[in-house]
Amino acid sequence: MKKIVFGSMAVLAAMLLVFGCGSAPSANGGSGSTTVVIKDSDFQTESGGKLFITNMAQTELALFVGRPERGNFIGAVGTGANGHSKSRGFDLNKIVGLPDKGTFIIRAASFTKVNEKKSIAAITEEDIIYSGLIVYDKSNSERVEHDIFAGIDINQKTFIHLTNLTNYVLELRLDASDGPKVAVLSPRQSLKKVWIEPKDTGFAYMLFPTYQYLDPNTGELNVFSDDEYVNGKEFEPEPLGSEQREIIFAGPGKGKPHYNVAFIRVQNDTSELLQFQTAEGNYKRNERGTLNTSPGRTDVYQVDAGSVDAGKVYTAAGFQISRKLWPIGRQVVKPGHVYELIATGANGTYQYDGLRDVGEKSVADDIRVNLFGEL
Repeated sequence: MKKIVFGSMAVLAAMLLVFGCGSAPSANGGSGSTTVVIKDSDFQTESGGKLFITNMAQTELALFVGRPERGNFIGAVGTGANGHSKSRGFDLNKIVGLPDKGTFIIRAASFTKVNEKKSIAAITEEDIIYSGLIVYDKSNSERVEHDIFAGIDINQKTFIHLTNLTNYVLELRLDASDGPKVAVLSPRQSLKKVWIEPKDTGFAYMLFPTYQYLDPNTGELNVFSDDEYVNGKEFEPEPLGSEQREIIFAGPGKGKPHYNVAFIRVQNDTSELLQFQTAEGNYKRNERGTLNTSPGRTDVYQVDAGSVDAGKVYTAAGFQISRKLWPIGRQVVKPGHVYELIATGANGTYQYDGLRDVGEKSVADDIRVNLFGEL
């Protein structure tokens, strides 16, 4: 197996001592089993559900909270066929032992494979074709939304082989630092197969790996990169059974983390829903995964800020209320900086002061990421 390592060479040396140069069982694998028989009722939206999952893939999926070996099957999501909606809600209060707020990784296996295995074999990480990070707060009445990536290889024939040596969640984003979310790895997860279909054009994917954790002081995500792939890297899925290259992410080590996104706190003090955009028609999703910020609420929007200290210029940013655009003029956002945008007013008259820089985020070196269902 070939290995490509990004980040600290000191951490790489430790990795080679543990894993050598060949394949090894996943550190997040296990011998436990999960028995699931999926029924029509498992596809139904749950009353009071705040977590909405939309399936952009071309197969029906069984969903798990945390490692599937722990047995946290929460239901299924369809494709729009067979009477099974491609988007449905889940009631977080039904997940046994889930804390009042925090993070977890949602994992998806194909409906067909899970039903084939039933009680005969275990559902493990090897059966998982998608994983995504969910940030939640049960006390918040607002919904959380998450889209399952459309390009996953539902037949598990081609994949990217990754290892995350860091204490952070590793997320892959497509085409831009604020692009669609392809997959995540839990902290210290090794030999993870990210099942992804090759592009029809034959070209590689441009992916932006990001490290993230939930800041316990602010309740917001901290998302950063390092100098190896702050501008993205090309990744090409390889066929199952071929000589795979293992790509190892060792993190920024002792060096300064590199940001390539800025964080926009949008405070909606109006009486209407608000949508934030960086260019005409380019509406952004907030950290809850929704396009809307409700009246009286503050949401954080991550936007591409480039990779240099000077930042990135936006000339057509603004927000929409009641289908009318309110431009905020030319704005420069710098990587790692937090900005505030406050909108006030009612009845078609609104005021705002543009973006205000409130400082730069910093990364806690000794942070512990508490993901439900991973241990």
